[in-house]
Amino acid sequence: MKAMAEYMGISASHLSGIEYGEKRLSSKHIESATQFFVKNNASTEQISELQLSAEQSKDIVHTGHLAPDARGLVAAFARRLQDGDAPTPEIINWLASKSKERDR
Repeated sequence: MKAMAEYMGISASHLSGIEYGEKRLSSKHIESATQFFVKNNASTEQISELQLSAEQSKDIVHTGHLAPDARGLVAAFARRLQDGDAPTPEIINWLASKSKERDR
């Protein structure tokens, strides 16, 4: 992580903050991280997955238009993740199916 942070021109604590969602991920970060992995012999498939994941992680989910019950569910899910609880296999499968639908 230290070598990657140095390559990206940021501190290891800043990179850790990005990893944990405490800091925003910029296009510059994505490009420098991609170059770091290219330099370290990552496969084309791994690079593609990295770029896709990075772009998806920049998405902001707006909840203002949702019904109060739906906003409550989103907040409960976020709190669960923030507390370190893993989503159930059912939730993971549902999210994966929604991601595939969106990518079509």
